[in-house]
Amino acid sequence: MSSAQPTSAASAPQRTPSFKPSPTQYNVLVAILVGYGLVFGYYAGIQPIDQWRYFSWHPFCMTLGMVTLPGIGAVTKKLGGYTNTKIHGILGGVSIFVSLVGLYVIYQNKNSMNKAHFTTVHAWAGLAVLVNMIGVGLVGGIFLHPDFGLRKTDQTIRLAHKTFSRLVLVAAWMTACYGLYQLVPMTPVKLAIYAAPLVCLVPYTLL
Repeated sequence: MSSAQPTSAASAPQRTPSFKPSPTQYNVLVAILVGYGLVFGYYAGIQPIDQWRYFSWHPFCMTLGMVTLPGIGAVTKKLGGYTNTKIHGILGGVSIFVSLVGLYVIYQNKNSMNKAHFTTVHAWAGLAVLVNMIGVGLVGGIFLHPDFGLRKTDQTIRLAHKTFSRLVLVAAWMTACYGLYQLVPMTPVKLAIYAAPLVCLVPYTLL
């Protein structure tokens, strides 16, 4: 009579764990993301004439709202736990608000110059990202809130929320870079200065 052989845990397929920062790594990442948002938001805002003006608030707010705040939110969620989950949600809500301020600025700026709205790929991409950010936030708040989420223990919804949020964040960062490209299309060095730190941050925020 044959006997069943026990399955070795070592032979089972192992999923590569995502990056989980230590407290020190977390503080460093938050400092980097805040510094990036302030420095490079200003950097993008003064392009292409090296001067701050009303329009400058658009790239500044979008850099904070689509890079810094959701980036910190993603890293905070990696720490796990009730409090960090709530902070993650709050940061997501603030990122949407700041991005809406950026949208308001560019809308008013276009009006002041009698220019048409949503005439570029960047404009439509930015709007699509913002709509999806709001959608992700609503799903997180309604279904996954740690206090009153309707499906807060549903692992399928949690995985879908996490995966789609990462995709939206990637799209947001690409849209921000493309917006700068439209301002300085003939100066790849300036674009590289803005984009390179984002590429370096990907493994620590999105994976």
